[in-house]
Amino acid sequence: MSAKQWLGKYLDTKLPADRLLFHVAMVLSMLECFALLLFTVFLRMDIHVPALLMLGMALTAAAAYAENRGDQIRIISMGYLFLMHMVLIPVVSGYVPYAIYDFPVYFLTGIAFTVILLRKKRAFFFVAAEMAVDFVCIYHMVIQEPHTAAVHEGITQYNLILFGRIIVALFVTGTVCGLLISYRNVVLRREIEKSAEMERRAEQLSYARNMFLVNVSHEIRTPLNAILGITELLFDLDADDRLKENAFHLSNSSKALLSITNELMDFSKLDNNDMTVTDRPYSLGDICNEMINVVSVRFADHKTELFVGIEPDIPAQLRGDAALVRQMLLNLLTGVMKSIESGEVYLKLWKTSREKGKVDLAAEVRAEGEFLYSYKERAFHGEKEQGECRCEEGIVSLPVRLAGLMGGTVSMEEETACRTYRVTVPQGYLSQEPLIRPEKRKECILFYENTIIQGRVFADTLRSMKLDFCQAATNDFFYEECVKSCYTHILIAAERYDGVRHRMEELLAPQSVILIGTNILSYDDTLIRTTFARPVNCLNMDALLGSKQNSTIRHVGYRGGFTCPGARVMVVDDNMINLEVATSILNRYQAQVLVAASGRECLSMLRQEKVDFIFLDYMMPEMDGIDTLKKIRELAVPGLKEVPVVALTANAVSGAREMFMNAGFDEYISKPIELDKFEKVLRSYLPKHLIAYAPHKADQAEM
Repeated sequence: MSAKQWLGKYLDTKLPADRLLFHVAMVLSMLECFALLLFTVFLRMDIHVPALLMLGMALTAAAAYAENRGDQIRIISMGYLFLMHMVLIPVVSGYVPYAIYDFPVYFLTGIAFTVILLRKKRAFFFVAAEMAVDFVCIYHMVIQEPHTAAVHEGITQYNLILFGRIIVALFVTGTVCGLLISYRNVVLRREIEKSAEMERRAEQLSYARNMFLVNVSHEIRTPLNAILGITELLFDLDADDRLKENAFHLSNSSKALLSITNELMDFSKLDNNDMTVTDRPYSLGDICNEMINVVSVRFADHKTELFVGIEPDIPAQLRGDAALVRQMLLNLLTGVMKSIESGEVYLKLWKTSREKGKVDLAAEVRAEGEFLYSYKERAFHGEKEQGECRCEEGIVSLPVRLAGLMGGTVSMEEETACRTYRVTVPQGYLSQEPLIRPEKRKECILFYENTIIQGRVFADTLRSMKLDFCQAATNDFFYEECVKSCYTHILIAAERYDGVRHRMEELLAPQSVILIGTNILSYDDTLIRTTFARPVNCLNMDALLGSKQNSTIRHVGYRGGFTCPGARVMVVDDNMINLEVATSILNRYQAQVLVAASGRECLSMLRQEKVDFIFLDYMMPEMDGIDTLKKIRELAVPGLKEVPVVALTANAVSGAREMFMNAGFDEYISKPIELDKFEKVLRSYLPKHLIAYAPHKADQAEM
């Protein structure tokens, strides 16, 4: 290999930045020493100068060899700079005192080498040490130089040689420093280009991943809509318990899959650092009901019991980012569930007052039982192995980020067999109307839970609602109390029901008992009036007592509390199964259903048919939902502009609702269809004269 080829390989700009700069420094140091060596030989200076320059070349060659044999560039650089500038320089000041005039130039060269080879604190330390050493050497040379200059017989010749030395020193040093800076700029440009390329690729990967998640979410939600819709309809059929049990397990598994899909979508929501937090009114009760219903299915499959306590005095209508609040609580619960092997998990929600119009929404998740690992041990090992304290290992990282976005905090405490998370986020509120009015009510509750813990949580819930209640602890006590006329509601755990069933048939009339359970089925039993799913909390308890809609409650023969036989509702969707599901749901309300399989078919039908309500899918071929909506509003059909149009779609990514509302939709429902939301939208947007309420529901028409 020729010298040119070797030099090209040694100074290859594709080398890592620190290695390339080290190679450049060694080559330039060698060239500088060699050029000065030739110059000193030409001037026939005393033997000390060439000897010192040859020693500098030897040190440079040794440093280059050591770097080639090992991979400790920082250590080798510090050793090289120490020997060259803190050992060799003092020797020069002692043996060559007349070098004082060109010494400052070489001092600047040493500073340049130090800044190039070292970083941050090390460079600062070495520069300070070099300056101290060099000033001492200069002082020594100033004292020695007059005696040295006196021995020169020809002062003019001496001055010319001195002038030549300074010029050569400036030329060599300037060239070396210029080349160092040039290569430094090459490295910086390369790093900038590399960083820009990596950023571009990261953006492409992020976009590709987000699009993948959007498509996956849509493709999963579309069949889930059919599965959940059909299983919900199976509960109302006159079928045997085995079929209903299978439908129940199918529904729970589908909800668990939906929860996992929602967790996948969280990554697309939180990927951008410039993500903005919305500040809109939302119903905390709706958020809690949805979150508890989704997570309770996963807890039941995990064989870990979930208990919920919600203070009734929290404002019902808060201002903030509902999606972030929901996901923060949901991910906190699922994160705890994944870390516990067996035991109980307690969720508590309350509020603390702030300035006017603001509250701190506080949540506590306490897990008691056997855990799969200790966060403290994991954080300790992470610190040893990676050299840094991984604080996020001590808490669930995603809720921390979500709370931080909203200006809140998350803390964690870990004890033996107990782990507690506390979250606080500031939220606004529209009014002081609480979730549940805790005033004295006429209801009197008799309940008989399965375990002591379940009974204690149930009693705490009723106590927070200021309800009169009696808790049964034995079968005989329950028999004695259930026949008393003072109780408006009799609730019994499904685990105990089969054991007391025959005795209760003798004591109670049909439709008298409310059954409490976790994996609760639609019992075909004359005594059962309602099934009530755990976890018990003030929201579903209030819904039970007030005969309100709640997915944890199944009334016998319940059909939503109203019908709309005169309403003409159109459903537009390119998936035939989704059309069948939506049609079956609307049939429960006796609505007249019109279906269209595409946007074009929808427009064609609207020119001929009068409708009162439109459910419109978004992702359809040829013409999507937004384009179809624009065409609908442009049709010259009397009254069509006032017809409410609701987006019914599997697109549930962050910002989807805002996109549809900005596009002109009246409301947005994501698939799979949740009957509570579906009914609420239908009841809210249908003309009032088309809705017929059942007698016992008439007082809820304005809710």
